[in-house]
Amino acid sequence: MIPHREILWNIPHGVMLAVYVLSGLCGAWILFWFWRRSRLWNRGSDAVGQLGWSAGAARLMEYLATHRTVRRDRYAGAMHALIFWGFVILLIATTLVGIQHHFEIVFLTGTTYLAFKFISNLGGVMFCAGIGMALWRRREVSRLLRDRVINAMLWGMMVLAVSGFFVEAARIARDFQPFEKWSWVGYALASGMASLGFTGEDVVPLHRILWMTHATLAIGFFIIIPITLLKHIFLASYSVMRPAGKPGILTVPVVPVTAAVDLEQFRKVDLIQADACLTCGRCAEVCPAEAAGKPLSPRSVVLGLRAHLDSPEVSLDHQVKDEALWSCTSCHACDDACPINIHILDKIVTLRRGRVAEGDIPDTAAESLEATVQKFNPFGRPNSARMEWASGINVPVAKEGEAVELLYWVGCSGAFDPAGREVARSVVRILDHLKIKYRVLGCGERCSGDPARRLGEEGLWNGLAKKNQQSFSRHQVKTILTQCPHCFNSFKNEYPAVGPMPRVMHHSQWLQEKIAEGALKLNPGASEKITFHDPCYLSRAGDETEAPRAVLDKMFDGNRVEMEKHGKKSFCCGGGGGQIWLDVRGKTRVETIRASHVEETGSQTVATGCPFCRVMLEAGRSGLPEGQGKWRVKDIAELVVENLPA
Repeated sequence: MIPHREILWNIPHGVMLAVYVLSGLCGAWILFWFWRRSRLWNRGSDAVGQLGWSAGAARLMEYLATHRTVRRDRYAGAMHALIFWGFVILLIATTLVGIQHHFEIVFLTGTTYLAFKFISNLGGVMFCAGIGMALWRRREVSRLLRDRVINAMLWGMMVLAVSGFFVEAARIARDFQPFEKWSWVGYALASGMASLGFTGEDVVPLHRILWMTHATLAIGFFIIIPITLLKHIFLASYSVMRPAGKPGILTVPVVPVTAAVDLEQFRKVDLIQADACLTCGRCAEVCPAEAAGKPLSPRSVVLGLRAHLDSPEVSLDHQVKDEALWSCTSCHACDDACPINIHILDKIVTLRRGRVAEGDIPDTAAESLEATVQKFNPFGRPNSARMEWASGINVPVAKEGEAVELLYWVGCSGAFDPAGREVARSVVRILDHLKIKYRVLGCGERCSGDPARRLGEEGLWNGLAKKNQQSFSRHQVKTILTQCPHCFNSFKNEYPAVGPMPRVMHHSQWLQEKIAEGALKLNPGASEKITFHDPCYLSRAGDETEAPRAVLDKMFDGNRVEMEKHGKKSFCCGGGGGQIWLDVRGKTRVETIRASHVEETGSQTVATGCPFCRVMLEAGRSGLPEGQGKWRVKDIAELVVENLPA
């Protein structure tokens, strides 16, 4: 006999009619739910710079093929790949059967049928294995929400897949055609049925019951898609397909926030992402605020927005608490960790904007914002004091209208913070050593606006951005050099949304460039063990992890060690997002946690490339238990100065 199968054998026409009707109703229900929900999503604004549909489709296909973000967690990556590819195989198999049946195009015969059965059985096993891994993981991994609905959904999917194998087994058990051995799972189950006396005509009633049970479960699967995490099949795909900018880099809001935030102040993609969230907890796992016991879980912010979509009559202020919002360090580790590209920082900052508009903001944050308005810096120092850091050294200030090839941007920390001033003086020492012509703006500098923007004062940031851009244009600046990753990120990634910008370089990149050119020669450093702390706005936002290491290796070749959390997975120092001024307390401190990471390396020095990080690591070092913290904190520029040839 030529291998083949009789489609819908043993299924009465009345049963099939009921299945078609119920399936149609399921489709209508799914469309109705998404239509009704889309009315809420559409209250959000269109996202500036959102990826187009064609480019988005290519991005989604690449993502589905590689599962690159999901695979960062090996277990979860394997689990999701098994579920996804198993489901795809089963969906294709069902579709092929439907095509042959409804269009009367017979192609599932002979060798094609044997391959079809083997692969479809493999897909079913993959799907069951993936679901089994998911169920086990929800027992073992603490970051996952303990949700009975999710567990019931997973068990239902498992029963659905297993029931399909039993339907196949009952069909095979009727006459045990030799070629059915290619249905290797079904054939094994059929042999078990036969041992229990279910074979030949005796199995026909059982087959019909099993088929109807399987069909009912399949219909139930589609019914629950919109009201369970299964909707991520569509919504997570959209989130991956149409990102609105790079995670961690804020975009100019289409709708200005002038009062309490509601759905209209968010982007459509933000609202869709709130429904797409899988509650996997990867964001919470990497959040420094949560690790320190602060009242913030990034997941709770996203789920709070989802709760508002479910109950729009309840104010968002009640869905997401103030203390959670002001705990964020804006390190955007959560954005980087999210497997479906949810931009959590954008949502937090949008909510902060609403609090600022209402005047509901911590006093220390309000003081730093007021100081920035009045004195152009969040430290509250007179702007006329911006050049005090250069006392005793010759630092050339750009004259009015003078063209500037290289502008050294000192920044507020470099001008006013004692440790930051040491870094600024070190950068100048290197510039002078290399006899490079440069200029600073002196008292013409204003804050880049990074702290204000991440605290939620968008208007202040916008005004500062325009004023600074006018200064750059007036001096025809070609390149901006800065040691502050926050200024670096603002100038390089966020200012272009307001107007054109010159080339921007972090001092680690500039130092690496000068070393590569042969202009900067360095003495070998002391034989001390050294580690590097990656600033969040240099590594994640700036995509720069190699330049500072190349500079350090030129001095400490062979003596540099890595902390467990480094590179783009670096742990925040705790100073970003306005925390230098906010200082929201938790059970411990973020900087103390990071200092303990340094301690674990046994290093004598920790290098960094950010003035905030330098201050916070010093504070964290002093907070370690007695006998620990016997290492020093240095900016890479300070270390370069220590190793300049005479």
